[in-house]
Amino acid sequence: MILKVYKMVWALILATAALFFLTGNLTEFTAVVFGFISFGMVFSGMMNVLPTVISHPEPLKETAVEAPVKEKGRRVFHAPAVHAR
Repeated sequence: MILKVYKMVWALILATAALFFLTGNLTEFTAVVFGFISFGMVFSGMMNVLPTVISHPEPLKETAVEAPVKEKGRRVFHAPAVHAR
């Protein structure tokens, strides 16, 4: 979800910058303001978006668990022997 919002905000910023450029209002000061906004967006991406993208766990695969087979005269699990008195 946050990745979609992040991409939409980037698209909005780029569209606004293009609009400023096409109308002739992209002055040096406005370009610096867009630079600060872009820096904030990159920082936001590193802090919020990147961890959710790279740490998303894969779905667990179902594996069949087999019951231990007990053989005559041997214990499957090597637990200490308990002697009844």
